Amino acid sequence: MFKFFKNHRFRISIALLLIYFLLTLIVQVEKPRTDNWFSAFNQSIAYPFQTTYHFISSHVNEAWLHYIWLINVREQNRELQKRLYQSKAENAENREIKIAYKRLLDSLDFKKQNSDIKVFAEVIGEVQNGFSRLIIINKGASDGIKKNYAVVSYEGIIGKIQSVTAFQSIVQLITDSHSKIPILIQRTRTKAFLQGSDGDLIITDILRRVELKKQDKIITSGLAGIFPKGFPVGSITKINKKSFGLFQKADIRPSVDFSKIEEVIVILKSINNIHQPIFTECK
Repeated sequence: MFKFFKNHRFRISIALLLIYFLLTLIVQVEKPRTDNWFSAFNQSIAYPFQTTYHFISSHVNEAWLHYIWLINVREQNRELQKRLYQSKAENAENREIKIAYKRLLDSLDFKKQNSDIKVFAEVIGEVQNGFSRLIIINKGASDGIKKNYAVVSYEGIIGKIQSVTAFQSIVQLITDSHSKIPILIQRTRTKAFLQGSDGDLIITDILRRVELKKQDKIITSGLAGIFPKGFPVGSITKINKKSFGLFQKADIRPSVDFSKIEEVIVILKSINNIHQPIFTECK
């Protein structure tokens, strides 16, 4: 008998626990009073288990509610991020619309002046080969464009036509290292040359005795037969005046942002055939 209990003690223990809980249930149903000895004993025995169960169940419930809350917060964050992205996209679209609208107004205003001698074109390509700075436009000989015609925008000069095909043209920018055009310092009326320098601009051949100031405006002089006089070119940002030599130089910030050129205007006549100003001289 002892050997039987020893070999089956686990099963016997489970059976006794089941009998105990069954008797507890019967007593609670038949005599649900709390003043009988069995009920009191049962409560004292069950208390630690009930407390543990309550502790675990409450924490599990709290964890579950917290998990549900996190899920809701995550969904709300996704919705807010979606709205934020939509708002950014709408703002970007509105900025593009404003930019296009301003460009249109400027172009229409520009078109009012000498409309018979200008062709509007779009930039369709770029060429940066060594020291060359070139762009390709979607207008060519079929539109009346010829080599060396001036290319400008309402902000200032851009370059000149380098080569032409029937429907396209290549424009040499003034920042090209092979570009050199005569200019005027507007304040002093001093003549000099604007030289492209690997994407930058400098003015050269200015006598040392000429007083230069930062922010001095630079305009075209009209002497090379390409750009009419008075076109905006840029402004002085740095003066390079050595302690010796006859001349000084200056760095120029162009009026045109060459990284953002999208449309250009080609002047279809040489300046010898233009009898009225295309631009009023920059102020």
